[in-house]
Amino acid sequence: MKPKPKISFGRSLKQVYNLKINTTKNKIIMKTMLLCLFLSLSFAFVSEKTGWLEVDWKIIFIPALLVLQIIIIGTALKNRYKKH
Repeated sequence: MKPKPKISFGRSLKQVYNLKINTTKNKIIMKTMLLCLFLSLSFAFVSEKTGWLEVDWKIIFIPALLVLQIIIIGTALKNRYKKH
């Protein structure tokens, strides 16, 4: 188990939570979601402009949410069957 960062007078709560959120793993997940969202938006925009496909703009965020779900499920399964 990871040791919890101790809150001292020099550190504020905001800095402690920032250290917990800004991990390498979380940055990779955020970059993956942003890339998926960017690709979805660009594909929808080009399809709409060319008239190739009618785009319902309400469901454009679904691919990014699917990527997030896949990452969460994959991480949970990996942690579940991790050898100690």
